[in-house]
Amino acid sequence: MSKPSTLFVSRLRSNERDRINKALKKAKDPAYRDRLRAILWSESGKTVSEIAGLLGKHQTTVASWIKDYKRFGFKGLTVGKSPGRPPLIDEEGRAALARALAVSPRDLGYPFTRWSALTLVGHLHRETHTLVSQDTVKRTLRRMGYRYNRPKLSLKHRQNPRLVKRARRERDAALKKASGSRAASSSSSRTRPTSTSIPA
Repeated sequence: MSKPSTLFVSRLRSNERDRINKALKKAKDPAYRDRLRAILWSESGKTVSEIAGLLGKHQTTVASWIKDYKRFGFKGLTVGKSPGRPPLIDEEGRAALARALAVSPRDLGYPFTRWSALTLVGHLHRETHTLVSQDTVKRTLRRMGYRYNRPKLSLKHRQNPRLVKRARRERDAALKKASGSRAASSSSSRTRPTSTSIPA
């Protein structure tokens, strides 16, 4: 973590500097103007301590503004609600997920037939070079309106349909035969005459 004495905004691109200067001219909120000035002064070489003295702020406050700008860019200077962590799956990633979910995984060259959070993580990395967790994928899917259900594991795609049908026929025949044998045995036991001893 950078110490306040060594924390500076790196050299701004011309369009970034122009944007900050334009915002500074239009800004009516004093707190917002202070943040904009802090970024410009930091880029010019002033230390956090010097900027804090010029603005009458604590060093940790100025340092947090600079960190927000370095991490979030221009929106990090917004007064009020913190910009928060930027979404890990951006618009490009969400579009890749939507395209994937519209087709079978096999259509995209995968050996499986149903998407899971884990396989979507791998697909997203392949398509956008973004590596995220399964929980991040699940949260993103919920925001996109998808309902995620844990897929049932199945080996049906590995089975030969003809062999499956034959096995089912053999199974049904065996069950029918077993049922017939039990019925015959039961009938025989009911009709068999009982022997009685006749005294001499």
